[in-house]
Amino acid sequence: MKFLPLRKLDPINRALVFDTPDCRIVGGCEIYTTKAAGSDKKLYKSISNTLTSRYETDLRLSEELSPPSKIKLQSKAVYQTLHSPFGPLDQISARKTFAYLIATLNASHPDYDFSSVLRPTDFRRERNLRTVINTFNTTLFNLGVSVNKSLPRMWDTIDSEMDLTHCNIYSYSPDDVSDDPYGEEGLIWSSIYFFFNKHKKRVCYLYLRGISALSHSPVETGVWNLNGVRSAYDKAMDSSDEDDMWAESKSIWGDDAGYEEIEGMDM
Repeated sequence: MKFLPLRKLDPINRALVFDTPDCRIVGGCEIYTTKAAGSDKKLYKSISNTLTSRYETDLRLSEELSPPSKIKLQSKAVYQTLHSPFGPLDQISARKTFAYLIATLNASHPDYDFSSVLRPTDFRRERNLRTVINTFNTTLFNLGVSVNKSLPRMWDTIDSEMDLTHCNIYSYSPDDVSDDPYGEEGLIWSSIYFFFNKHKKRVCYLYLRGISALSHSPVETGVWNLNGVRSAYDKAMDSSDEDDMWAESKSIWGDDAGYEEIEGMDM
C-alpha cells in the first residue's frame, strides 16, 4: 500500500486527536493506493495461503462430521468462508479486498501485524453511506465535537478524493481489544471504517479510538505525527508483479469467472 500525503487531510487529522474528561481520543483519516509496496507481496501471498488452508481444513472437518447417507452440511466456518463481508472467498476479488484492508492497517500501524490476528469475519459490510456518516458524526457530537462547526468540510474533502458513493464500506470492531494496537494502552472503544474504491484503487482509513484517561502513554496518531506529517512509505512494486502474485496463489480457489460485483450503496 502506498500512503498518499494529502495536505488537505491535515486539518481533519489534527481535529480528531483530543482529550475529554474520561478518555483520550485518537483519530485520523488516511488514504492509500492499493498499489502494492515492497512488503505487501509477501503479505498478500501469506493471507491468501492462510485463507486457503483454513478453508481446506474446515471443509475436511465438515465432510468428516457429515453423515454419509445425508446431504453434507456446511460447517459454520465453511459457510463464513464462502459468505464473507467481501464476497465469496473462493474468488480472488474478495481475498484481495480483505488483504487491502489488512495491508492498510499494517501500514498505518507499522509496529503491529494484523495479518496474524484478523479474519474476514472481524469486518462488517456497511450498505448505507448516509448511515455511516451519521453514526460517525454522532460519535463526535457525543464527545463534544460538532462536525458542522469544527470540521464543516470533512466529508466533502474525503469525497473529493474517494468518490464515496462508489465506495464499498467496511467497519471493523475487534471483539478482543488485544487485537488492536491500542489494546494494551487502555482502549475503551473504537469506531473504524474503510472506504474502498475499486476503480480509483484507493482505500480511506477513518478511525476514532477512545483510550482510558488513566493511560499516560504519549498521544499516538497512527503514522501521523502531531503536525499532521506522515512518515515515509515503502517503494511500490509494479502492478504487473502484484497481478502475477495473485495468479500464483489461486491454489484451490480458481479464478473470478462468474463473480458478481457487490451491489452499490444506498444513499
